Amino acid sequence: MINDHTLQRFPAFGDRLVKPIYADYSFGNIPATVHRLLTGETIGPLIPDDAFGGNYPAPDKVVLVFVDSFGWEFWQRYLDRFRILQRVAGDGVLTPISALFPSTTAASVTTMNLGVLPARHGIYEWNMYVPALGEVIQSLPFALLGEAPGSAARLGSAATAMFAEPLETAHQRLAARGVRSFQLAHRSYARSPYNVIASVGAEIVPYGTLAEAIVALAQLVSDVPGKAFINFYWAGLDTAAHIHGPGSAVHDAEVIAFWAALDMLLGRKRNRGTLWLFTADHGHIAARADETIYVNERWPQLREWLSMSPTGQPIWPCGSPRDMFLHIRPERRAETIALLQHGLDGIASVMLVDDVVSAGLFGESTSVSPELRRRLGDVLVLPYLGHFVWWHERDLIANRLNGHHGGLTREELVTVLGVTGEL
Repeated sequence: MINDHTLQRFPAFGDRLVKPIYADYSFGNIPATVHRLLTGETIGPLIPDDAFGGNYPAPDKVVLVFVDSFGWEFWQRYLDRFRILQRVAGDGVLTPISALFPSTTAASVTTMNLGVLPARHGIYEWNMYVPALGEVIQSLPFALLGEAPGSAARLGSAATAMFAEPLETAHQRLAARGVRSFQLAHRSYARSPYNVIASVGAEIVPYGTLAEAIVALAQLVSDVPGKAFINFYWAGLDTAAHIHGPGSAVHDAEVIAFWAALDMLLGRKRNRGTLWLFTADHGHIAARADETIYVNERWPQLREWLSMSPTGQPIWPCGSPRDMFLHIRPERRAETIALLQHGLDGIASVMLVDDVVSAGLFGESTSVSPELRRRLGDVLVLPYLGHFVWWHERDLIANRLNGHHGGLTREELVTVLGVTGEL
C-alpha cells in the first residue's frame, strides 16, 4: 500500500519551497519508533501507526536499509523495476515522510545514531563552524577545509567537540532494554573519529563491497538470537548523484546495481519475526557545477563582511550550494540581506537565520540549543530548484559536483519509510 496522504502535510515556505515535518511523519522520529517496535516503550515522538498498516508490530529484529539520497522521487521513478520495491509498496506500506532540515547526511546519520534532532546534537551540515575549534570543518570526516580526514585533530580538541552536548546514543538506550544493535558501515569510515562516537553501544560490522555488506546483513538476520536492531547504510547512490548528477547514466547504473543485488541476494527471505524498514535521509537535485553562482565573485565586498573567528581567520561559509550559511559582521547584516535578496531574486530565498529558527525549520524554536544557534551564523541562502549558490575560495571552497541536497525543495525534503515483514 502506498500511504501517500502525507504529501499534503508539507506546509509551503514561500512560493517555491516547503517546510519540514517534525511532529509525526519525520525521519527524525525513526529512532524512537524503532525503540518502540523492539521494546514496547515510548521515549519520543513516533511515526504514526498507519505507516505500519494500522498497528505497531512487535518484531524480534528490525532491519533498517538506509539508502542515502534515495528519497520519494526515486522510489516513484524505479518502483516498477525491482521486486523488493514492489513488495514494499504492494504487500507492505510505503509512506512519504519528511527529511530533516538541512536535508543532509551529516544531520541525518547523527540523528539516527543519537535519536535527537540537529537542534540538540548540533551537527547540521558537512561544512560547519564549531566555535570550540575556532574553525569551519567538514563534520563527518572531522577534517579541516581542503585537508584529509581526521586533520581537524590538529586544532587540539577531540572529535567530541563536533557534538553540541554529550548525549546517550540510541544504541545505548536499546542495549539498556536488552536489544543488541548492529551498524554495517563501510571500512573507509567504520572506525573514524565521528563514527566511533556516534555508534557507542552498537557492534560495528565493516564491509568493503556491496556483496560483502549484503552477505553480512543476511547472516546477521539469520544468526543473531533474540532482539536486535540492524542498520545497513549504503552511500553509493548518493556519491554517484553528487558526481554525475541524479538521473545521469552513472547514477541510474548505481541504482540498478544496488537494488538488483538486493533482489538477487536478499529476495525471497523468510525470516519470521523480522521487520524490514527502508528509508533515505533526503532526495537529490541536479544542476551544472560550472554554472554555480559564487556570491563572493559577484560581490567581492562580501569577503570583508564575514565575521572573524577567534583564530583571526574569516568564518568561511557553511553548508553547501543548496543551503549556504553566512557568518556576517553585525553592522553588515542588513546590507548583506538587501544585496543578496536583490541579486539572487528568482534564484534563491535569502533570510536572517533568526527568522529561519523562529519559523520552525529546525523544530520548535525553543528546542534549538544555544550551541547550534552559534554554529548557524546570521544569513541563510536557500536556492530554488535547478540552482547552486556557493562561495569560491582557492584551495578551500568550491563546487565541483553536479548534484546536491540540503535545501527545502520537495525533491530534497520528501523522503520515505517503507515497511514490510517479508522480502
